Amino acid sequence: MSVETPAESGAGTGEPPEPVAPAAPVGPGAAQRWPNWTVDLVAALAVALSAALLYTRFGITGSLSRDEAIYAYGGLEMAHGTPPYASIFDPKSPMATIVSGLAAALARLVGSNELYAIRAAFLLCAVLTAVAVYLLVRELSRSVVSGLVSATVFIAWMPFARDALPGPDAKTPGILFLVVAMWLGVRRHWFLTGVFGMLAFLVWQPLVIYPAVALLGAGLCMPAGERMRAVVRAAAGAATPLALVTIYFIVTGAFGKFVEAAFRFPLEGVRRGKETVSTRVHHIVWVVHQYCGGHGAVLFWIGLAAVIAAAAYSVVTHSDGWRRGLVHPVVLFVVLTMLFELGYAAYDFQSYPDLYPLLPYPAIGIGLAVGHVLRVAERRRSLWIAATAVLAAAAVSLFLYSWTEFASSKAAHNDALREQRATGCAIDRFVVPGTTLYALGDPTPLVMTHRKNPDRFIYLGSGVVQWKVDHTKGGFAGWEEQIRRSHASVVVVRGWGGGYRRAIGDFLVLHYTPGYVGPWRVFVSDDARARMTEADLALTKAPTKWPHTAEGTRFTRQRCGNG
Repeated sequence: MSVETPAESGAGTGEPPEPVAPAAPVGPGAAQRWPNWTVDLVAALAVALSAALLYTRFGITGSLSRDEAIYAYGGLEMAHGTPPYASIFDPKSPMATIVSGLAAALARLVGSNELYAIRAAFLLCAVLTAVAVYLLVRELSRSVVSGLVSATVFIAWMPFARDALPGPDAKTPGILFLVVAMWLGVRRHWFLTGVFGMLAFLVWQPLVIYPAVALLGAGLCMPAGERMRAVVRAAAGAATPLALVTIYFIVTGAFGKFVEAAFRFPLEGVRRGKETVSTRVHHIVWVVHQYCGGHGAVLFWIGLAAVIAAAAYSVVTHSDGWRRGLVHPVVLFVVLTMLFELGYAAYDFQSYPDLYPLLPYPAIGIGLAVGHVLRVAERRRSLWIAATAVLAAAAVSLFLYSWTEFASSKAAHNDALREQRATGCAIDRFVVPGTTLYALGDPTPLVMTHRKNPDRFIYLGSGVVQWKVDHTKGGFAGWEEQIRRSHASVVVVRGWGGGYRRAIGDFLVLHYTPGYVGPWRVFVSDDARARMTEADLALTKAPTKWPHTAEGTRFTRQRCGNG
């Protein structure tokens, strides 16, 4: 499988080749009517429009999951002046919360819905990721058609699409940053490669390979006299966002919390269920087939194989020998990072969002294979035209199939944000003035009511609850005392099934009346129970889809008080 190097001017010299301008993205013998940038601009706009059309098949009013609520709540609190980690303990890097916070701050400035603004910002990241996939494959293959095909394949991934708008999913900005980092690395913009590689790491720690490859590429891909300068540029680029984030946390007084949550806890405190590597690999295969669908799973595995094939071909056919071929862009920026992410997935894999870092690679592989087919077809103009027509038809067919598949999926008909708002509205009506709402396990009630939690330890999975107990004065008894001192009139417990859940429940029953408001498990003080009666709201014995009034009818109001 032939994949051209971004430059071949140094062939035979023993040094890496120098960059040259990309070849014209037109067919064999065709006259170049427009500048390359015009063709790429039109193609990129087409990709962006296609991505926006497919991704918005999933509505903005989809339910807010626990993990999404972590970043929505952190963003809302950041827009109100509380930095990430000071508002909620989150084991991931801070960039997803920062993106949410900037979007929420902009929404507050113009008076629009903050959650919708956060979701729109993450949708923009998803759309731009598809454009970045096009640019990367276009750069590697010298073919607009292969870039468009690869972008279409990427857009068609159901796991990524289903959270593009109804998120925010924490990893979405990271996928944008890592693809942009690979594209910039191929183009040898070392400073910016370092910047975007570090931004990917600042979204999720396992994306650390991308700033590392920026340094490695700068050291291996440049002529001897330019290597040090390139490495310094890449290092400076990587250091810039890290320094800015560090300064921000120091200025806001949250640097210690940042280090604890993003670095100490992942190294010392994470707890997962016992699984073997083979169990995780089997789980990855199951998730691919379950969430990508039959055709998507076939494209996924074929695409991964195509990446390996393209890299192997580039190594063995390199004009300076296979040793120099090892620093080919496909090997260095694509295959190396892909193998790292595959290795991490085999080490720790939970559900379909953990597929996100892998999803660009099959699309890239298919794009490289398309580029090879078109280069072979260039020997005869009629064959090139036929191949281009077939590939274009296949891309359009995939888009139309995805349009229908997305629209008919259960996720596309998820409108549960209305029930969540109503539940938050109901709870907000009986929280006693001067007291607080306390969320344990899931910050969704806080997002729906726009209230601040008394404790930053809201999410309690993956060993966080044990970390909370271990780092609270007095241990579990000290935690109980913290809840007592919070003077919360309503406690909501949801999204948490691990250790200490039963013990916390036993403690809450001693001080509150248990029950349900809509689907949420709540514990209500005597004063709050009296306010429920005044507000004509009922505390039910079992979860219901909507909150209930005292007469047993559905309570459907969407905004109350702070919410």
